[in-house]
This record gives sequence, C-alpha cells and structure tokens, in this order.
Amino acid sequence: MGGRLRRYAQAGSLGLFCLLLGAAESGSFFGLPADLFLRLDPLAGLAVPVVARGPVPGLFPALFIILLTLWAGRLFCGWLCPMGATLDAAGGMVRRIVRRKKAETLRLEPVLRGLKYLVLAAILGAAVCGVNLAFWASPLSLTTRLYALVLHPLGLESIGQSLEAVSPLLEWLGVTDWLYELPESRHFLTAGWTGLFWLALLGLELIRPRFWCRYLCPAGAVLGLFSRRSFRTRHVSAACTSCGRCSARCPAGIIRNARPTEPCPSECLACQTCVSVCPHGAVRYDSGGSRAVPSLFHQPSVPSRRAFCALLGAGAAGAALAGLSRADTLRQGAGTVIRPPGSRPEPDFLKRCLRCGECMKACPTGGLQPTWFQAGFSGIFTPFLDPRSGACRPDCTACGAVCPTQAILALPLTEKRWAKTGTAVINRKNCLAWAEDKRCMVCKENCPYGAVDVSMRSGHKAPVPAVHDTRCYGCGFCEQACPQTPSAIVVEPVGALRLNQDSFEAAARAAGLELEPSVHQGHVSQERWGQADAPPGFLE
Repeated sequence: MGGRLRRYAQAGSLGLFCLLLGAAESGSFFGLPADLFLRLDPLAGLAVPVVARGPVPGLFPALFIILLTLWAGRLFCGWLCPMGATLDAAGGMVRRIVRRKKAETLRLEPVLRGLKYLVLAAILGAAVCGVNLAFWASPLSLTTRLYALVLHPLGLESIGQSLEAVSPLLEWLGVTDWLYELPESRHFLTAGWTGLFWLALLGLELIRPRFWCRYLCPAGAVLGLFSRRSFRTRHVSAACTSCGRCSARCPAGIIRNARPTEPCPSECLACQTCVSVCPHGAVRYDSGGSRAVPSLFHQPSVPSRRAFCALLGAGAAGAALAGLSRADTLRQGAGTVIRPPGSRPEPDFLKRCLRCGECMKACPTGGLQPTWFQAGFSGIFTPFLDPRSGACRPDCTACGAVCPTQAILALPLTEKRWAKTGTAVINRKNCLAWAEDKRCMVCKENCPYGAVDVSMRSGHKAPVPAVHDTRCYGCGFCEQACPQTPSAIVVEPVGALRLNQDSFEAAARAAGLELEPSVHQGHVSQERWGQADAPPGFLE
C-alpha cells in the first residue's frame, strides 16, 4: 500500500508541477504561484541568499522542506520532487526497454555517495565568494528547464504536425476554426544541450535507479544533512528474516541483505517501499524513541572533513575564475544582450538568476531566450530578449511575476512600462529607405511608443526613419517586423534602466525619458502589441 500511495503522490506532485508551469503566463494557478516548486528548492534556498548577501523572500518556502525533513527525513526526495518522479517514470521505461538486469554492488559505492556532498561544498564555496553556481545542479531548475524548454515545445510541435497531417479530414468535417487559436510552437536556443543532459541522466539510470539522487544531487545532500536528526526514521523489528526483498526493491540502494537493520537516515528517501514489500511486517517508520546520531564526518556516505574543506576551496577558486570571466566580459562591453524588463543590474542579476527557464515559458511572445556565451561564461543559460523570436509587449509583466529569486523584479504594469531595456539602432547600410530609397515605414508602424519617425532628408527621394532615444523602450517590435534579413533596425542594451529598488518611473523621468505607449503614436492598440507577426507596411 505504501508503494502505491507514494506513486500516487509522485504523480500528483508532477501533475501539479506541469499545471503550474502551464499557467506561467498568468502567474498563478488557483492562487498557487507558478514558480511554487522553484521556491521549495532547498539548494536554491541555501545558496542564493548567501550569494545575494541577504534574505530572498521568494525562497522562504524552502524552509518548509527543511522542517519537513527534520520531521520525516527526505520525504521531499521520495514523494514530492518532480525530478525524482521524472527519473522514476522515465528510468523505469528505459530499464524495461533495455531489459537491464540488476547490477552487482558497486565497489566504490561509499565514494560515489559522497560526491553529492562535494558538489554541495563546491557550490557553497562559490556562493561565499559571490558567484552563483547552484543552477548547474539545482534539481528544480533542471527539471523546469527540461519541461519548459524541451518537452513543452516538442509537445506543441507534435500537436501541430499531427493536426497538419489530418487537416484535409478536419476541413471536410468543418472543424478547422478552433485550430487557429492553438499556440504556436517555440524553439529555444539551448534546448538541445538540455535534452542531451537529460538523456545522459536516463543512461545513468541503467547503472543505478535514481543515479542522480543517490550520487550527485546537492539538494539531496542538503536534506541528507538535516535528515540525520529527523523525528521519524526507519526501524526494523526482530521479526526480520533477512529475506532480501527490501534490499532488492529499495530505490536508494541503502539496504544490504547482510545487515537490513542498519540505519542510514541521510541516504533514506523515506519512500517506505521496504514497508510495503516486507512479508513479515518487520519494517516501520515512526519516532522509535531516542537513538544515537553519528557525527557528520563519521558516516559512510559523507566525505572526510579534509575533502569537504578542499571542495569548499575549489568552489571559491572557481568563483574567482568566474568573477574574472565576468569582469572581462563587462570590460569588453559585453552588455550585448537585452535583459528582460525589470532585471536587476548585471552583477546582482547573475547572482540571483537560477537559469530555470520559467520566465521564458511565461513570455507570451516567445521573445525570451536562454543565452549561450553572449554574456560571457558566467551568464550562460540566463534569459535575454531576442526580438526576432518575439517582442516585449507593453501590457505584459509575466517574466517578473514568475521569477522566484526576483532577479527580474515583479513590477506592476505602471512601473514596468518605464523599465527601459535598450535602444533601437538603425543600420543605414541595410535599411531599405536609407540604402535603396524605397518607401518603407514598417518600423514606425510597429513601434508602440512612437519612437520612430520618418522624414525627408537631403539626398534621398523617400522619407527615411530615425529613432528618438528618449522615447524608445527597446521592446523590439521594430526589429521583429523589419522585412530585411538581417534586420536593418536592432535593439541594443544602450541606456537600459536596471535597478535593485527605487521607482523605475521616477528614474526614467529624471533621465528625461518619455516611455508612455500610445502617447506619441495613438493609433497603435494593445491588440496590435500582442500580434506575433505584424504585417509589413510601405508608403505608396
């Protein structure tokens, strides 16, 4: 019964995770924040406040997971974690397809189990030095990235291809009108890398079930440290006959046939599979009275104090190298990417961003994309605005609403409209009006802020466009609509307004900006802002 109940709990948790992710554009699902699971991540809750040098209110729910661990052990890992549920489901299918037999016990088992603590030490060492490396191994960030950037686009693409294949039948039945309301498929730049990473994890499932959770997950290491003193633990009575059923079925692989009563609270996932398979009812989970708790560095699965300190130092050294990389990037003027509106100043943004992809999933136009190395190595996987993929709508605040660490501030619409992201720049050599004397006014027609004017200039037969810097928000509608390839008008992060606090409107007005949609170009409506493909327009 316990195993079946756990599978139901895992399915429900994963289902809620997917529903919340699907509701990212609206910011909530029946009152639950769309980024709820990211807020529960114990690794992010521990590392990000250290990097940010202060509390991060959005991550306070992670304290609930730690309190839950003190009561019932690693219940989150065994029952609620979406990554664990995904690995259980997908790994089980892979093992059935390959028909992998049960592997022999690994000789390096204690060493492998200590890896996750060393990974945790490296991340914390970097955090102390002000560099955020948690996104490389945060289970909730990795899972959100998989579902948001890989599985969701693949699902939309599959639906689109299937409907296209049966479109003649649908037209014959006269049920094609609703097809035009289906969301368009999206493509994200780092989706291939994310997919390969998860394929590697599934390959490791052939070696050991939940290989990631057993040996590599630093969030599991955090909970493992707290679970050493959990109130409810596994107890085995004298009725145990060492039949080996619990050992064969334990997903964490911590029960040995020769010593099935040996406790290992820091590695136990509290899944209670052993309770459900025991034919003698010898296993139970309860308080069980007082018990001796081994010291931290005297457990088989925890590395030595020397190794732990060495990895803290390695993390600090890695942080120093990442800091130098970031400094070089900024010195070279690597503000070459357009950050989402409301983003904190670049150093603080990089300290807080989990690279989870939640803001990219929430963006209604698909304009937010993950970077590769455009912002340096320290900025890898962070979001940037790619106007060719989609522009930033003046009536949308979705990205800030779903950011759990507030790397992107959750701004009200009245403030967000003043959070300038950059300035459009015209490449005259590629512009139809400037270079070829053709009467094009696409950029003017599609600018919600009226930042583009066309006028006659000496030596030109057709009016040519010019950008008013003080009116330009950097939304990218002009770049998206430009008929030239590459675009003759591009948004650059020049003049971007990025604050940690204070009022964006006050700062923008003090800088002389006039960022009020429709004031300078009143005929542009909100319906037009929401169009993904604004039609090009030309002067006759």
